[in-house]
Amino acid sequence: MADLGGTLWGIGLLLIPVILAVPVRWLFRSWLGNKAKHTRYREAVRRVLNSGSTLSKFRTALDEEARHLHISEDRQSRIETAMLTPLSIVHFIFIPGVTLSPLITLIAAPVYLLTWPLLTLCERILIKFGFLLRILKFVMSMTDWNVIGIRQPGHGSTRIDPVLLSIHRLPTPVLLGLFAYLISLYLPLNSTGIITSTIVLYVILGSFTTVLTAAVTGPLVFSATAERRLIPLSTFVNERIQPIVGVGLLALTFRQMLMVIRSPELTPFESSVQFSLSVLAVLYSASLVGLAIEFGYNRRRGEFISQSFQDQVAEDMDAQLYAYVRKSGQLSLQTIGKLNQRDLAENELTFEEIATAPSAMDNDAVRPEIPDL
Repeated sequence: MADLGGTLWGIGLLLIPVILAVPVRWLFRSWLGNKAKHTRYREAVRRVLNSGSTLSKFRTALDEEARHLHISEDRQSRIETAMLTPLSIVHFIFIPGVTLSPLITLIAAPVYLLTWPLLTLCERILIKFGFLLRILKFVMSMTDWNVIGIRQPGHGSTRIDPVLLSIHRLPTPVLLGLFAYLISLYLPLNSTGIITSTIVLYVILGSFTTVLTAAVTGPLVFSATAERRLIPLSTFVNERIQPIVGVGLLALTFRQMLMVIRSPELTPFESSVQFSLSVLAVLYSASLVGLAIEFGYNRRRGEFISQSFQDQVAEDMDAQLYAYVRKSGQLSLQTIGKLNQRDLAENELTFEEIATAPSAMDNDAVRPEIPDL
C-alpha cells in the first residue's frame, strides 16, 4: 500500500505542470487584456491580418486606434505579438518555471553561458559552411517542392514583444532538456555524472536547434504545388522535431518510472516521488535556460542569421518574394521581387479593401474604424 501511495504521489507530481497550465493560461489572457476595448483593438488588428497586409503598413492607423481606446503601447505590443505568435496550452506548462525562485537561476546561469561557444560553432556549420542549405535542397529533391518567400504579417513591425516571441519558441528547447536528462539516467553514471551528461547533451542539442530555428524563422515557405499547400519552413522544422522528442519523452518517462517502482536499486532514486521531483526541477530549469537562450540569442543574432540564410536561398535558387493578399474575398499571391532585395515596397491596399476582410466578431458587434491611410 505504501508503494502504491508513493507511485500515485509520483504520478500526481508529474501532472502538476499540466494542471497549473489552466490557471496560468487564464492569468495570461487577463494580462494581455480581456476588456471590451482590448477586444475591439484585437478586431482592428485581425482585419489587417486577414487582408494579407502587414501591421507596419497600418501602423499609424493602429496606433491611432490604440490611443482612441486608451491602450498603452506595452499592452498594444503584447496583443499584437500574441496574435502573430499565439501560445498553446503546451507553452503554459513551461511559463511557471520562468517565475520560480533564484535557486533555479543559479543552476541555469552556467548552462546558459556554456551555450554561446556552441551557438557560434553551429552557426558556422549550418550557415557559413552551407550545411542547412544542403539539407533544404535534399528535402526539395525528395518532395519535389519549391521554396519561395511570403512576406510575414509582422514584417517591419515595431510592436513585437521579444519576451513573448521567445516564449513562443520555448517548447523545443525545454523538451530537449528533459530528453537529455532522461537519456542520461540510462547511462552508468553517478549523480554528478548524470548532471554533467545532461548539461552537455542539452547544450549540444539546444544550440543546434536554436540556430536552426532562428535560420528558418522568416518568409521562407515550401510551395507544395501538387498538394495545394504552403508550408512555412519554421512549421516544417517544428513538426519534425517536437513530435519525435515528445513521444520519446513519454516512453522514457514511463519506462524510468517503472524501473524506480520495480527495481529502485538500479536507479539513482529511492522512490517515484524523488524521480518526479527531479523531472520537475529539470523541466523548470530547462524553461529558464531555454528562455534565456532564445531571448538573448535571437535579440543579438536571430535576425542576422535568418537574413543570411535567406540570402543563401535567394542566390542559389533565385527565390521570389510574394505578398499573400485577400481582396474582396479573392486570394492571390502578388510578386514583390527577389527574396534578397532590400527596401521592397508592398502593393498599396486601401482601407476599403481591409474593411472587406471577414470579421471574427459577431455581425452585430461594433467594429473599430481604422483611419484611412
